[in-house]
Amino acid sequence: MKGIAHFATGLAVASFFPGVIHSAAQNQSFGLLLGGFAGLLPDTLDFKFFRYFEQVDDEIDPAKITTSSGHPDPQAMAQRIAESMNQAFERDTRIRVQLHTLRLGADLWRQYSVTLDAASRRVLVRMGPVVTTGQVPYAGSAVPGPTLGQARVEAPIHNTYDAETKIDIFSGPSLAFERAKDAVKVTFVPWHRVWTHSLLMVLLLGAIGTFIAPAYGLVMALAALAHVLVDQLGNMGCNLFFPVARNRMPGLGWMRSGDAIPNFLMVWVSLTILFLNIDRFSETPSISLLPYLLGVVLGPCVLFLGLALWDRLRSLRQPAMHPHGLEMATLAAIEALDETSEVDI
Repeated sequence: MKGIAHFATGLAVASFFPGVIHSAAQNQSFGLLLGGFAGLLPDTLDFKFFRYFEQVDDEIDPAKITTSSGHPDPQAMAQRIAESMNQAFERDTRIRVQLHTLRLGADLWRQYSVTLDAASRRVLVRMGPVVTTGQVPYAGSAVPGPTLGQARVEAPIHNTYDAETKIDIFSGPSLAFERAKDAVKVTFVPWHRVWTHSLLMVLLLGAIGTFIAPAYGLVMALAALAHVLVDQLGNMGCNLFFPVARNRMPGLGWMRSGDAIPNFLMVWVSLTILFLNIDRFSETPSISLLPYLLGVVLGPCVLFLGLALWDRLRSLRQPAMHPHGLEMATLAAIEALDETSEVDI
């Protein structure tokens, strides 16, 4: 989920404590802010600090991996990634690869995508359009040079996240490859949602809050736990039992962290619960509980979830497409070519 959704969830958790609400009514909102802070902290630690301590084994930089004419070489990029995957499998070791972005100007980036196709055991790298920092395609940004590269992976591919990764703005993601039985397992951004998204982190924040006041310890622990549980609803999952467990638990796959509707609903539900608790713990409550829950809290949820379901069903009726946007018949023609050839489409 987005940071604003986690912050709002932390506020909602803190609002269930009458003492926190009473203090806020006297212009002492420290307890509410602690809830929001603890709800936001796991992602803040990951994205603002610990990602920069990651040690990688190879770097895919399209500005440096180029053809003789100086254009990014997707074929060489695909081969480098496939080599890392093969080495991880053959040596039974973990190899991390950083995918760098390609900046063209102050507000322009060349988008490209990396697809680890489990069905064909191929790495596909496709150069895409020029986009702005807002990820809006730039008109007339045809790709110079080759557009598609592909390389075969010797072992079956086990994706734990999306098969396709798009790289465009700011800093690119990293991938970790390691052997898992008879396949090479792929972990997306392996530095994310590890110890910061564990029950250990929940206990740690609870202990810190308890030094301030016992109630604050509960506020911080529950806000952090809410963050972890909400993230577990997505695809990536969290390492709940760090350090006992090494890997993240698979998420439930009910939503994606960047989806607009789940993020909006999380903020909406959190804020409506916050307002409800403010009223409940006031001297003269004025909100009727059942009509408020049905009409204000749950009503918009049912409406927007229905729209999301309708959109999902509509997308399922579309023709089968490969992650690169190719119809499956087109992909079959590509796969008939020699795996070392360059294909322009």
